[in-house]
Amino acid sequence: MALDAIRTQLTSIAPIKSVNPGVAPAKTGEAGPNFAQEFVRAVKEVDQMQLMADQKIEDLAMKKPGVTPHEAMIALEKADIAFNLMTSIKAKIIRAYEEVLRTQV
Repeated sequence: MALDAIRTQLTSIAPIKSVNPGVAPAKTGEAGPNFAQEFVRAVKEVDQMQLMADQKIEDLAMKKPGVTPHEAMIALEKADIAFNLMTSIKAKIIRAYEEVLRTQV
């Protein structure tokens, strides 16, 4: 997965400022991680889960001691659920972006 390409594209996105008149925008020094940082972190976490599941399956196939089929299946299911969730979130983000593009000013 080309994480560097995703990171480059996401860091070029300008942070969104508050548009609510009654809500003061967060100060730059107090702000937490931005969307791009969180997205890259989430992608890395899902990738790590998939690598862990692959390692468990490989260890099980090589009959390494201490690896049970249950552990391998649990790791595989966790990685699958995380990937499906990430794919779903990505689709929702794209739909929201397209909706913003359709908004007339």
